[in-house]
Formats: sequence, C-alpha cells, structure tokens
Amino acid sequence: MNREAVKQYISAQPNKVVNNIDLDENKISYTGITQHRTIKDITGDEEMVRAFILTRLVNELGYSPDRIEIECEYTAGRPHTITSRIDVIVRDTSGNAFLFIELKSPTDYDKADKDQIIEQQLFKLAGMERTEGRAVKYLVLYATRDLSSSIADECIVIDAEKFPTYADWEATRDSVNTLPARYGKAQKTPYIKASTKDLETDFSTEALTRLQTDLHNVLWGGGGTDDNEVFSSLVNLILAKIQDEDEKEDGDAYDFQSLTFAKDGDEEFETNEQLFDRINTLYRKALKQKMNLTDEKELDKSYVIDSKKFSLSKLKYTVQKLEGLSFVDGKNSLDGKDILGDFFEGIIRDGFKQTKGQFFTPMNIVKFMLWAIQADKLAIKRIKEDKEIPYMIDPSTGSGTFLIEYMKFITANMKYRNRNADGYNADLGTARAVKDKITSDWFFPNHRENKWAQTFIYGSEINFNLGTATKVNMILHGDGSTNIFVKDGLLPFAKYEKETAPNALQGTIIDENYTQQKKTLNVNEQFDIILGNL
Repeated sequence: MNREAVKQYISAQPNKVVNNIDLDENKISYTGITQHRTIKDITGDEEMVRAFILTRLVNELGYSPDRIEIECEYTAGRPHTITSRIDVIVRDTSGNAFLFIELKSPTDYDKADKDQIIEQQLFKLAGMERTEGRAVKYLVLYATRDLSSSIADECIVIDAEKFPTYADWEATRDSVNTLPARYGKAQKTPYIKASTKDLETDFSTEALTRLQTDLHNVLWGGGGTDDNEVFSSLVNLILAKIQDEDEKEDGDAYDFQSLTFAKDGDEEFETNEQLFDRINTLYRKALKQKMNLTDEKELDKSYVIDSKKFSLSKLKYTVQKLEGLSFVDGKNSLDGKDILGDFFEGIIRDGFKQTKGQFFTPMNIVKFMLWAIQADKLAIKRIKEDKEIPYMIDPSTGSGTFLIEYMKFITANMKYRNRNADGYNADLGTARAVKDKITSDWFFPNHRENKWAQTFIYGSEINFNLGTATKVNMILHGDGSTNIFVKDGLLPFAKYEKETAPNALQGTIIDENYTQQKKTLNVNEQFDIILGNL
C-alpha cells in the first residue's frame, strides 16, 4: 500500500477528520468524529485505509463528521463477554446506520475469505445493531487500491434492507462496488467504452497477483471442487471478456459486467440466468472468431460454464471481479514484463493439474531449446533475406508454453538485444528494407510489440480446454491474435480449416495445397521451426 499517497490525499482535502498523521513514528489522531476507542497508533495498513475513507466520506461523499463513528463495540453471550467492533458507521439524522463498514488492508482484502467476513462481521454485527433498535441500510466491505496516479475504492456494498440475512444475500450475491454519496442510493455505474467509466488499464502486478489469489480462494472453494473444471470455466470467462472488449464501439456498454435495470422507479439486479445468457453469447462468438470453430451444431452445444460444476453465483462473482479491468489494453510489456500474461500463467500453474497424456514443460527447458536450435540466428537470417520472421508451430500446444516463450524470445532478441541506434539488433544490418520492416507497425510496434506473432506463430491442441487456454494465454501476452486450432496435430494439413484472419498473409500457412516430395507423409513445407513436447 502506498502510504505516502494516502497522506498526500489527506493533506490536500479542506475538511480535516485526520488531525495528525506521522508515517515515521506510525502515529495518527482523528478529530470531529465519535471515537468509541481512541486510535493513536498506525498498527498496520488497515488504519491507513480508515484514514483515507474517513477523509473521502467527509470531503467527496458529503457526510458530516459528527455523524461518523469508529470502533463501535457490540457484546453478546452469557455473560456479555464476547466483544466485536465495527470499524466505521455513518449514521443518518435518525441515528440509524446508513453505512456499516468493515475495513481491510488491500493485502488482507485480497487474501481474506470475503464470504466469512460478510457473514460473521457485517451481517452478524448488523443484527446486533438492530437489537438495539436501530436500522442498517448498507453493509460495506471496504479496502483501497493503488492506481498509478490515484487511490481507488475497492468495496462490496450490500443492501441490508433488501437482504436482512446472509442466507438471503448468498442466494443472489447482488452487490454494487460504488459507495453512495449524501445518503443516496448505492448504484452500479455501468462500464462504457471511451467514457469516464471505461475499463482500467493501469493496474499493477501486485493488484493482479492479489486478484489471482482471490479468485483461487473463492472459485476452488478450498479444494473441494474439480481443479480442471473450475480452471476451464475461468479460462472460458476470460475469453468471453476479451471478445467483449474487441467488438465494442465507442459509447457501447460492455456486456461482460453485472448489470442493473430500472423497475417501478427502483433499480433491480439482473438475474444470474440473464447474466449467464449474455456472457454465453460472447463466449460462442469468441469460439467462432478466435478459436476457428464454425460448426453451428457444436457451437450450440458449447457453454461458457457447466453450471452443475461452476455455480451461477460463482459466475457472477468472477464477472464482478474482472469486469472493470481491460484484458486487451491493460498490458505493459514495454518494461519487459507482460503483467496480464504473468497473471494468466499464474492461474495455469495453480489451476490446471496434469492428467494422463497432458504435460506442461518447464519454461527453462523451453528457453534452453530455443537457444540450442539457435532460433535467434535463424530469425536474423530470415529477416535479412526474406523480410520474414521464422514461421513456428507447436502441434500439441498444451497451455501454450512453447508458443509464449518463442514469442518472447524473438521479440527480446530482435528488438532489445545488441540494440543499435535504430533500436533493433545490430546483427540485422543497416539495409533500408530490413530497417523499414523491423521499425514498422507490422512487426514490433511499441504499443503491441508481439503483434508479429499473428502471422508467424501457429498451434494446435486436441484437448479443447487446453486449446482455449492457449488462445487466452497468447492474447494476454499481446500476440495480435495467433492462429490456434483445436484439432489433432497429427492430422494432415488438409484437414485444417483455412485461416481467414484479416491480417493473414496471402497463401496462408495452414493450406490444403501441401505437396509430396519423395516422402511417405504429406507435409506442409512452410514452417521453419516445429517445437513442442510431443
């Protein structure tokens, strides 16, 4: 957590509820609010979260400090010795709890069992608040999230009047992620392309690591569910999200999000079934456009999740966790680190377990193989002589490790290794035709430097779930949409459908016009490198 950024935010606000904050001595004091227990020490990041939200409540959201309480205590049991505290309460003019807030540090928020906190802290203590004759409007589980230039809310807001018990809420998991201002209604603002509420693109590696942990904790449910089934469902959902981002025009609301709609002057959440239908439509489009599946009967039988193994409530939870992040424009490979690709590779390692016939080759072995076959020298030769990068195929891609590492290898060596004044490998020489090719938007553009892969990398995988994982993995590494086919890599090339991507070269690599030259097998003859663990 960026404590200095929190302090700067607090210092810049006109209305002070934080009287003093000393990060060197870890001291803090509050003013103008009701303190049921006086706080003097910053014992962890959670106190910094409290200092931020109290300042934001008063300065940006329009709540009066004299109606804000911290560390309100509740007792239960016989005798009343079991004590619990709620971190922040914002009361209305009648003394009822309008916002009932449990705080967590960013790290604890991501690691925590949120359902347990919502049930045991928020709903339980709200029940104790009601026994004292006061109503509770909104339950809030709150943390902050660091952005590159600001601090954002990370919260789950539940209407406690609509869902008075945890069991009521658990059935639908309806919640919003925006704090209400000035005692207004907590509403969900939809994400719209090219608007002030567009998708986030400047998230950090740390934020994605925490997201990965959170999804693993919730979706795998402590290991009680089938690893591969859960993993496959998550992969399908990410593929659907990528499809959504790719097809939306400026001003369009994204489909990959949990939506609300107006009904009888109020705002209602869509049902889990409505959400499933919309996400499933995106998924089928992605299968057709990105996975080269054209059989309509097969598409009609394809579902983004198996609801018997991956519940609709988990579908909603996953959509809500992913909906605000851009999985297309949110990558940053220019500093040598593809954060979305690393995020997905982490999910693969934790989620997809090896089964019979499926093997995941360690990255270091793949890197060794690329150096051993001198793929860098071949690339230099092909670029200088033919203005092309060596065509590569893995006939059994698994989760895409060989394709990913080849893509990283070529980009690193051609763009960054032994760089000359023009910004590419000096071994490529100074010929204008080569220079123009290398520095053009066709090969290594700065905004998507692995774009060349859409033409020169191919993969096939007979296992449908692994093939989908490969496609998602490549996209998240910024490949420009590599050619991935869910087919048997041992089939003759004539059995493959022609690649029809708009940027494909004339005379596509996967072509029916293979030849036979004194060989016993029909061959394609157009790949420079066949690399894999077969």
